[in-house]
Amino acid sequence: MTSSEPDFKRLVFIIVDGAPYKIFRALVENGDLPHIKRHVVDRGSLNKAVSAFPSTTGPAFIPFFIGLYPGTANIPGIRWLSKSNFQRPHRFNRPGICSYMGLDGLSFEADLPSDAPTLFNFFSPVSNIYNLLALGCPPAKNLTRWIKPFVYTHAHFSHRWRFVNRIAIRRLHEAAEAGDQFITCLFPAIDTFSHLTAIQSPAVLQTYREIDAAIGKLVNILQKANTFEETLILITSDHGMSDTHTHIDIPQHLDNKGWRCLHYPKVWRQDAVSASMVSGNGMTHLYFKDSSAEKGWGARTPFEKLCQMGVVNPLIELEGLGFIAGQSETGDIMVQSRGGQGKISCHSLEVDHGNSQNVEYSMKCADSLRFSYEFIGTDPLGYGVFYKNLSSRDALRETYDSPYPDGIVQLWQIFKSERTGDLVLSAANGYDLRARYEIPKHHATHGALTAEHMHIPLATNYPIAEQCIRSVDVFPTVLSLCGHNVSGYPIDGRIVQ
Repeated sequence: MTSSEPDFKRLVFIIVDGAPYKIFRALVENGDLPHIKRHVVDRGSLNKAVSAFPSTTGPAFIPFFIGLYPGTANIPGIRWLSKSNFQRPHRFNRPGICSYMGLDGLSFEADLPSDAPTLFNFFSPVSNIYNLLALGCPPAKNLTRWIKPFVYTHAHFSHRWRFVNRIAIRRLHEAAEAGDQFITCLFPAIDTFSHLTAIQSPAVLQTYREIDAAIGKLVNILQKANTFEETLILITSDHGMSDTHTHIDIPQHLDNKGWRCLHYPKVWRQDAVSASMVSGNGMTHLYFKDSSAEKGWGARTPFEKLCQMGVVNPLIELEGLGFIAGQSETGDIMVQSRGGQGKISCHSLEVDHGNSQNVEYSMKCADSLRFSYEFIGTDPLGYGVFYKNLSSRDALRETYDSPYPDGIVQLWQIFKSERTGDLVLSAANGYDLRARYEIPKHHATHGALTAEHMHIPLATNYPIAEQCIRSVDVFPTVLSLCGHNVSGYPIDGRIVQ
């Protein structure tokens, strides 16, 4: 899996959880992140990339480390319900309902595709710090494996997230001194302080500066070891964020309309006929029980039937709801807002299957898809243009700077998962979709398809000229720069130059 003379021999992958692109870029340009600017951006580039939907920790890590969309990997949210497998929740098994925020977080890796390699499979030795997607990392090199549950729990109730970051910094420097070929480090404090306060509160801005200082010391360690020039440094985020002023109680709304709702933490509710599985609080999956199903909740309910059932219209009248998406009887993705309805269609071109054992084939399969989008009334995605037969890349370029960047492809990919809801709701900026049982109360939100949540920084010490980048492109790109490829494995991303 190695080619000759790679650009880099080592990879340091830093994830600053919850760092919006606009804020990160402003801090770099204003001189608040001098080490990142000098040692990373000035030597390479700072690009605006697009995360994956839902834009939330966990699902949004999958593109980075496996090269797949969350929908392709069948993990469409931090919480989900599988209608075909759902049984009444039991305390001692996994009955088709999941929240990676609880004990099921231990099952996150087990739920990933079993045949997909991760970045850890291409390097040795490796180190992992806090990142929950550690599949392929030897347990002994998962440096925070044992302490993470304790320090995260302590920080959650004490709000001492700076302490959690300090542990990450120490482990990062130790791994660099040990000479590990691949190091990935997650800094969680910006996300958590943003939820607790606001996305540019003093605590958040101070945390950015502390991370920058840690990068400065990292570079010093690499320079002393004469390995700085051969090390690819990548700094990014899994999602952006926006400040929150209003919380929408979706489960209460469903209860009031007669759709008794199962939701976390009330997963043992009797006689529930709907379920709400929220992610990042900016998006949620809604599921509705099929009374005619012989077992479980049946299959996905088509959008047309949900309209007939009287579910859709009351939802779209809720203040702060950006849009509702569902899958039609024909397989198209329907997008509904107060003012109009959009339709996303996808078909595949013919692909030569005789060359199926290389990464070029994998990318050709992804690039063979053609997307069309049309709407009636006011465009719910705000594009204002009918699109026909766009490639995946063209769909990205056309919508890159829109209110819903890459919305056409992102809504298509999430409905590839059988665990995706009958409906997917995305909140407008300033709103979230959970009003109860969020302790402590959130003052910032992510998870939605909005630009504020989807646009993320991508800083590298190697210049990337491509202006339109998805997080799913990071996987093949960094492997290419380090002399590796993913021959034989289908991926959703492509190498960007």
